[in-house]
Amino acid sequence: MEPNRKILQIKVCGMRELPNLEGLTQVAVDWIGFIFYSKSPRYVEAEGFGDSGLQKTFVQRTPAGQRIKKVGVFVNEELDVVKEKIEKYSLDAVQLHGQETVFYCQDLRETGVTVIKAFSIDAGFSFTLTDAYQYDCDYFLFDAKGLQPGGNGTTFDWSLLQKYTGKTSFFLSGGLSPGMEEAVRSFQHPQFIGLDLNSGFELGPGRKDLNLLAEFIHRVQSIDERLDYNYY
Repeated sequence: MEPNRKILQIKVCGMRELPNLEGLTQVAVDWIGFIFYSKSPRYVEAEGFGDSGLQKTFVQRTPAGQRIKKVGVFVNEELDVVKEKIEKYSLDAVQLHGQETVFYCQDLRETGVTVIKAFSIDAGFSFTLTDAYQYDCDYFLFDAKGLQPGGNGTTFDWSLLQKYTGKTSFFLSGGLSPGMEEAVRSFQHPQFIGLDLNSGFELGPGRKDLNLLAEFIHRVQSIDERLDYNYY
């Protein structure tokens, strides 16, 4: 590991197929995201996946021995519905991609789950909007602004994040894909703690290429690129 480099937390979002999910638990990920937004092509409760897959308890561990965390992704959902899904699927965290208020985040955090608030970034975004949330969210997620609340598969100008001077740690999201390893490794910010990976590693909506994920994760975490990645 290069001097002063962080070990980034890795979140893979948009999982839906059970065999693919089981394979992903063998890759070095820390968080797995499940989308509870019916307009998304990765909607986790479509075709009964929720009951057959997500409801199963998987107590997989990261290389550091920590349990992989299950994250539910919601967009302007009713609080009672979110709480129902937390209970039903034993979610460890919620990721909020809508216009959820500070009080909404506070209410959910009081249930004991980790709260991740997403913000859509473009050149006109004011980071003062994050100030009100800093005491009621555990993490932020900075994504590219697009037509959809998230999962647009596009990047944004990461240099805009130098305007963020808050104390809440954040995940970097939006269009991350193979070939961007050096850009990720070069990006520096004191509150940057992890990556959110999704459509750039897909064979189809909700189905990830596990070899591409494993290779990308290794390359952003380590300077040693001599390994064979054909695990699956």
